[in-house]
Amino acid sequence: MRECPTVNKLAPERKGLAYTCRRSIGYTRERASRIGFPAGARAGGGREPHRLAVELTAEVLGRGGLALIPTETVYGVAVAVNAFSDAVPQDTSEFPSWPRDPQAAVNGAAVPALGTGYRRIFTLKQRELTQTVAWLVDGVEALDRYGVDIPEDARVLARRCWPGALTIVVKAAPCVPTFMRAADDTVALRASASPVVQALIRACGSPLACTSANTHGAPSPASFAAVEGRILEGVDVAVDAGETPCRDASTIVSFQHGGLQILRQGALPASEIERVLSDPMQ
Repeated sequence: MRECPTVNKLAPERKGLAYTCRRSIGYTRERASRIGFPAGARAGGGREPHRLAVELTAEVLGRGGLALIPTETVYGVAVAVNAFSDAVPQDTSEFPSWPRDPQAAVNGAAVPALGTGYRRIFTLKQRELTQTVAWLVDGVEALDRYGVDIPEDARVLARRCWPGALTIVVKAAPCVPTFMRAADDTVALRASASPVVQALIRACGSPLACTSANTHGAPSPASFAAVEGRILEGVDVAVDAGETPCRDASTIVSFQHGGLQILRQGALPASEIERVLSDPMQ
C-alpha cells in the first residue's frame, strides 16, 4: 500500500494530475445529452482540475445525475446531496423536487425513485438501500453542520487527519435526510484530499454522497482503467484521473459506543489513528 497523502503532503506530480471528462449520457435517461470532452482531451494541469471539467460534472450532479469521480483513495460513484434533500437549499424554480418511490422506504422515509442518480448508486452496486452512503464534505466544520453530539476524539481526528483517507461516523443532524441515515441514526463523513472532490463540493454547494465504484463485494477500483464497464455505462459523467494516490479505501471509525471503533481498516493505518489520539495537542 502506498503512503496515503493529505492535500498538504501531495507530491507535485500528484498535484499535477490531469482530469478528463470522458463522457456523459445525460442528466436522466429521459434527457440524454452528451457533454463530454473530445476523445483524449486533457483536462488541465497544475494543482487544480480543469475548470470546464468541474463545471460540466457539477452541472450534471446539480440536476440529480450520477458521476464517476476520482478520490485520493479509490474511484467512487457520487450524487450531490442537495439534489435529493429538501433540507438543503436549492433553486427549486430551475430544478424540480426529486421524484419519490412510493414502493420503497428507508427508516420509514420515502427514497428517490428508480432511475434517479441516487437510486442508480444502489442498482449499479447491486446492494440494499439500507446500506447507506458516506458523504464527502468540505472540512472539519462539517462535523457540526451534519452531525450532533460530536465526541472530542472525533474532532481531534478530523483536525489532524482531514483532508485524508479517514471516514468518521457521527450522529446525524436534523438536516441529514432520513433515508440517507444508517439504521442507528448516524451519517459517515469524510473530507477528501482530492482536488477534484474539493472543487466539485464548492461548485455544487453541497456534500457529495459517494461510495466506491464497484459491484458490491468486488474490488474497489484504484484507477479509471479498473472501473467495471457496467459501472461506466450506468453513470451520467465520468472523470478520469488515472491511478489514485492511495489505491485503497478510507479507514472508517466510530465513537458511537463510547470508545474508538475501527469499522473498516483502510488506507490510514490504525497505528496512526491511535498515535494521533494519544497526543491530541501535537
